Amino acid sequence: MSELRVTIAQIRRFGNYLEGATWLNNNAKELSTDLIVLPENWVGTKVLSKDEFNDYIGLLKDLASGINALIIGGAAYVNIDGKNTSVCPVISGSGLINYSEKIYPSRATGERMGISAGKRLGIVELGNWRIGCIICVDAVYPELVRRMVMHGIDLVINPSSISVDRVQLWRSLGLIRAFENSTYFASAMGTGYRYPDGRDVLGGSFVASPNGELTLSIDLGVEGLFTTVLNRYELEYARARRGFVNDLRNSPLIDSIAIEIVHV
Repeated sequence: MSELRVTIAQIRRFGNYLEGATWLNNNAKELSTDLIVLPENWVGTKVLSKDEFNDYIGLLKDLASGINALIIGGAAYVNIDGKNTSVCPVISGSGLINYSEKIYPSRATGERMGISAGKRLGIVELGNWRIGCIICVDAVYPELVRRMVMHGIDLVINPSSISVDRVQLWRSLGLIRAFENSTYFASAMGTGYRYPDGRDVLGGSFVASPNGELTLSIDLGVEGLFTTVLNRYELEYARARRGFVNDLRNSPLIDSIAIEIVHV
C-alpha cells in the first residue's frame, strides 16, 4: 500500500459508549477509508467494567467489519482485575487485535488520582504500514514514541483531549515527533466540552508529516469525520535524506557518549 486513507474524528464527548457508537455508526457507515482514529475519552470518563469494555469493542467491531477498516478507539478508562487504566484499543472486523495503555496518566489534570500507570504499547500492521497508539500526554515523553519507532512504526496515533490554549503547542509537538522519528503523527482531539479547571476543549486535530508539514489541520469547534491520504513516499524521502532512526539503530555511539559534570 503506497497510500493510507486516515479518517480523524473530531467529535464531542458522549455520555456513554452506546451514544458514541450510535453516532459513529450513523456518520461513518458510508466512509471509504482504511483507518478511523477517535479522540481520548470520547465515550465519557466513566470507568468501564470488563463486560462494558467488551460490549464497546463489539459495537466498533461491527462498524469496522461493515466499512472494512481498522478503528482506533481513542482511549477509554477500563477496570480490569481491580486496576483502572486508560486503554487505546485497535479494532478490526474480527474484534480487538491490539491495544496501548497510557503509561503516564496526567498529573496536571489530576488523572493520576484514579488511573494507574500502564505498561503496554501496541503496534499493528495494516498492509505495509506499521501503526501504534500513544495516548494524549504520553506524546510529551519522546522516549515512548522512539521505542515504538525502533520497531519500524510509520504512523503514530495520538488520541487526545487538549485545552484550546494548548492546541498550537500540541501541533508543534506533533510536528517535532514526526520529524525527529521520520513518521507520520496523527492526533484526534475531542471538542465541545471543558477541562475540570474550566478551560475549553475545542479540538484542533491534525496530521503531521515526517517532513515537517501539517497534512491535515482541522478547525477549532468543528465536529465531524475528516479524511486525508498519507503517502509512503513522504516516509521514504525523510528516511533516505536524514537517517535519524538508522543512526540510532545501527550505531552504538549514543550509548558510549560520556557526560561530564563540573562543579564550579
